[in-house]
Amino acid sequence: MPDEKWKDPIPTGWLQRGAKLAGQTAKSAARFTGTRVKSFADPSRAGEFVDIFHQQTAKQLVDMLGEMKGAAMKLGQLASFYEFGGLEHLGTYRDALTMLQNSAPPMDPAASRRVIEEEFQAPVEEVFPGFVDEPVAAASIGQVHRANLPSGEEVAVKVQYPGVDAAVRADLKNVTAMTKLAVAIAPNLDPKEVANEVKDRVLEELDYRREAKNQAMFAELFRDHPFIVVPKVYPEQCRTRVITQEFLRGRPFVSAYDWPQAEKDQLGEKLYRFFYGSLNRFRVFSADPHPGNYLLLDDGKVAFLDYGLVRAVEADVLRMFLEVGQSVIEDDIVRGREALMGLGILNQRTPQIDAVWEHIRMLNRPILENRPFKVDAPVVQEMGAASLDPRSDAFQALRKLGVPGVIVTLNRMGFGVASILARLEATQNWQAIGREFWEGKASQTQLGKEEEEWMAAIHPGFVPPLLAG
Repeated sequence: MPDEKWKDPIPTGWLQRGAKLAGQTAKSAARFTGTRVKSFADPSRAGEFVDIFHQQTAKQLVDMLGEMKGAAMKLGQLASFYEFGGLEHLGTYRDALTMLQNSAPPMDPAASRRVIEEEFQAPVEEVFPGFVDEPVAAASIGQVHRANLPSGEEVAVKVQYPGVDAAVRADLKNVTAMTKLAVAIAPNLDPKEVANEVKDRVLEELDYRREAKNQAMFAELFRDHPFIVVPKVYPEQCRTRVITQEFLRGRPFVSAYDWPQAEKDQLGEKLYRFFYGSLNRFRVFSADPHPGNYLLLDDGKVAFLDYGLVRAVEADVLRMFLEVGQSVIEDDIVRGREALMGLGILNQRTPQIDAVWEHIRMLNRPILENRPFKVDAPVVQEMGAASLDPRSDAFQALRKLGVPGVIVTLNRMGFGVASILARLEATQNWQAIGREFWEGKASQTQLGKEEEEWMAAIHPGFVPPLLAG
C-alpha cells in the first residue's frame, strides 16, 4: 500500500485537468450555498460563516493546485505573493497559497528515482551516492533531494515530476484561447505574439539542461559578488529532467517578514540589485521572482536558486525600455511617445499618449523621484489595478495599448519584484539605484559601494547602457 504522505501521479490530460478545476468550482458552489443557508438561519454569525467558507475553499484550492503541479500550480505560486487589491478575503487565499512557494505536496520518491535512472541509464546510488528520499523542497514542476556526488560534494538534485511535461502542455492548450479572449479586454494586444511568449518561456522551464546553462551563465556573471550567491551547477550531472547544483543551507525568504525594518530594507535592496542589475548591466533577467526561489544565508548573502525562466533582451529593446523610464522621470511626454512607439506599445491604432501618460507614470512610481520611497501594499495594488482591474480608470485607458511579447515577461518580473518589496515594506532611493545601472552614477548606499568595487574588479569593461554608443 503506498505511503499516504506522497501524492498520486499528476493528472496529465487536458480533460482530466479541466475536470479537476471544474470539480473545485462545483465543491465551492455547494459550500457557498450551505454558507448562505446557515447565515440566513443565524444572521448574527453570518460573518463567521463567510470567513470559514473562504478558509476551507482556500485550503481546498491549495490541495488541488499542489496535486496538479505544472502551470496550474505556477499560477498559484504567483498569486501567493502578488499584491492585488479590492477583494475583502484575498489575504486568506494568499496566505494559504504561500505554502506552494517551497513546501508543496511532494511526490513519491520512487518516482524521482525512476526519473534519475531513466535519464542516466544507471542506478541512483551510482550517480548520486547518499541520495535522500525525503525531498527538501517541492515546487511546480519538480522536487529537490539532497545527495552526494561520487567525488563527495554535497548537492541538491532537482528532479522533474513524471508526467509534468504532458501536464504543462495540456495547461498551455488554453493559452491561445485565453489570449484571444483577452483581445476583447485589450483590443490592441497581439494574441499570437503573447501566446508564443508565454508558451516559449513556460516550455523552456521543462528543459533542465537549458536551466543549467542559464544558471552557469548567472554564476559567472555574479562570480564573487559581495551579497548575491548563484549556486554552482554540475553540468555532467544534469539531464533534461534532472539538474544538480551545490547544496546550500539557509532560511526561507518568508522568515524575513519578521525582521527589523532596517534589515528588510537592505534585503529589498539586494533583491532589486539582482533582478534589475542583471537586466540593465547584462541584458538578461530571471522572470520568476517568487519567494521560494531564494535562500537567506547566515552571512547575510542571498542565494538565488532557480533559472528556469530566464529572458535575454536585445540592446535596442533595453535602450527603448530605459528611454521610457527616463521620460517618466523627467515628465517628458514627447520623449515618452517616441520610446513607447519604439517598443510597439504605441502605434497608429492605440490611443494618443495624452490619454495614458499619467497612468504610465503611475506604473513607475518607485523611480519617479530622487528620494527614499516606501514600496508597500497600497502602492503595488494601485500599480496592479492599472493593468489588471477593469474597474480602474487607468485600466480603461491602458488596455488599448499594444503589448509586445517581451513586455509580458518584463512585466511579470517587475510586478513580482514590486510585490515582494511590498511584503517587506522596503524603503530605498530606487531611482538612485537605477541611475547606478543606467548611467554609472556613484552609489548612495553601503551595498551599492560594495557592488561598485565588485563591478570594477569583475566587469571592468562595463559601459552603462545610457552611455553606450
